[in-house]
Amino acid sequence: MPTPRFITPEITSEINNNFITPVYVYSEKELRERAREFMTFPSAFGHKVRYAMKANPNKTILKIFESEGLYIDASSDFEALRALAAGIDAHKIQISSQELGNNIVSLIGGGVFFVATSLHQLEYFGKNFPQQSCGIRVNPGVSSGGFAKISTGGPSSSFGIWHEYIDEIKTIASKYNITICKLHFHIGSENTPSSWVDSAELGFDIIREIQSVTTFDMGGGHKMAIMPHEKSADLQAIGKAVQKKFEDFYTESGRKIELEMEPGKYLTINSCSMVTKIQDIVNTGTSGYKFLKINSGMNDMPRVAMYGVQEPLFIINDTSEYEEYVVVGHCCESSDILTPKLYDAEILEPRKLKKAFIGDTLVIDGVGAYNSGMAIKNYNSFPESGELLLRENGEIVEIRKREQVEEIWRNEIDVF
Repeated sequence: MPTPRFITPEITSEINNNFITPVYVYSEKELRERAREFMTFPSAFGHKVRYAMKANPNKTILKIFESEGLYIDASSDFEALRALAAGIDAHKIQISSQELGNNIVSLIGGGVFFVATSLHQLEYFGKNFPQQSCGIRVNPGVSSGGFAKISTGGPSSSFGIWHEYIDEIKTIASKYNITICKLHFHIGSENTPSSWVDSAELGFDIIREIQSVTTFDMGGGHKMAIMPHEKSADLQAIGKAVQKKFEDFYTESGRKIELEMEPGKYLTINSCSMVTKIQDIVNTGTSGYKFLKINSGMNDMPRVAMYGVQEPLFIINDTSEYEEYVVVGHCCESSDILTPKLYDAEILEPRKLKKAFIGDTLVIDGVGAYNSGMAIKNYNSFPESGELLLRENGEIVEIRKREQVEEIWRNEIDVF
């Protein structure tokens, strides 16, 4: 039977002896290897890789990626502030946000690059920063992704300026004498060579109309397999397919366009596992289910409940017996289930696992993206879990302390 990606019984024992579970455990080796895959991405005229920090904003992860040559994409002014606090240089940070936050003017003034995601945002930038440069995010009218919740393009998506409003973009740019130097696309997740080629063709149609564009940010959304039946994106195949489109555009126009990308999940998803404890075992009779209750759940790992995705589960013990279980979290919510049917979180799908006993460790792989950073913080007043880093030399270090229960209500005000 399969084993955890990098959590061995010895590592499990060290964690249980020295730290409080549940706890996120990151692999420095995995993080660096994934970053290096993108640094060798084929490109015609150079490329820049921006880590989509919304996937996981821990400052240690930001620093690891910066040391590998990656830049940062922030999805809010607060994310940009967080990156700055981590020591990332402002000129390495780009902000592309649904909201114009209160800190946006000072961030741009300090060197953070701005991408307007609406006509209103572009007008705002022009008023505050006339004669300067920015990017625009455009919704090309198409989407990609395995299911609707991970699609970020098309008429049902609010992300970006609708592609039919290019004349309005040019009017605003002319009004404030601003330079649109970057086109930004992101149509969704689980992209393929053909979907990226299609996206590039749509992008170059817009770049033909906006002569000042020198960079094409094609977003992220590259598939990273988590479960055995899944298949990861072939980055080299995608890169080579798109490279040809950049070369063809140069032959046609004489313009060398730089490629940018914004991977997030691909870089981090398999770089983290959750170490938990089985704290109870119950059943609903001979015709029902056997349930394993763990000391973590949707408050730490919301992806399963939100998207109905599946994650690899491993019980760490010495038994050779196997049984089928439904694994559930500790939250008082019927949707706190870790073994749903794929893309349908309301249907239980028991998983064949080692025979479990109360007190056993259960390791959940593939939790490095959109879990810690998107946690349903403090639901049922569970403290925020700690985070550990497994260094390349085998050392386990703490990179975020577990929240103390008193910190949960620290900002509440007593009015009686």
